[in-house]
Amino acid sequence: MDDGLVIHASPWPEWFATQDIGRGLSICEKGSDRKIVIEPPPEWGAHWAWNLTEDGLGIYFHRTR
Repeated sequence: MDDGLVIHASPWPEWFATQDIGRGLSICEKGSDRKIVIEPPPEWGAHWAWNLTEDGLGIYFHRTR
């Protein structure tokens, strides 16, 4: 997958996303210790950014180069 955009829906109704120490993001459920770590495609290297989807229900990675 190398089309420059990867979207991940949130798995929980009450959640937040934060950049992980590694090469990705943690999606965390508010009020608990549940979280999942997601990463952009490895072939993107360090050339990526992330943001929330417009509807606020997920996050997306996009290729910056």
